Amino acid sequence: MHHHLWERVAIAGAVVVITALLAKLVDVRIGRRELTPALATRYRVIRRTIFAAIVFIGVLSALLVIPQVRAVAGGILASSAVVGIVIGLAAQRTLGNFVAGLLIAFTQPIRLGDEIEVADASGTVEEIGLTYTWLRTADDERIAIPNDKLASETIRNKTFKR
Repeated sequence: MHHHLWERVAIAGAVVVITALLAKLVDVRIGRRELTPALATRYRVIRRTIFAAIVFIGVLSALLVIPQVRAVAGGILASSAVVGIVIGLAAQRTLGNFVAGLLIAFTQPIRLGDEIEVADASGTVEEIGLTYTWLRTADDERIAIPNDKLASETIRNKTFKR
């Protein structure tokens, strides 16, 4: 009986490792291209979203290989509505930032390298993440601005011209 448990734990570990390698391979493959700032901004957000999704699905798949975990998962799924509501309320701000990050990536009011002013911050867009956008100020400081704030505030983009 113990032998089967270790065998399944080894399979679960292998699934996690394979998933991590697959996620990294997809990430490297997408990131290898030379892109314009507009496409680079979209690709960076998409790469991170795909990477997170592959890792999440892989870890979940690995855990379901173990019968004890599968039995517990059935109970968790039965009460998932309550868990989903609690997590949704707790992560409302984070999910808002994530959705705003996707909106920023596709509507592109800002791009990597743009010189912007938003609220009381100004600087060069250094990175647009899934939940935060990072600016580099003239004083060489980094400022993290939540993406939902960027999506709801007026942005003065000094670089972007049509």
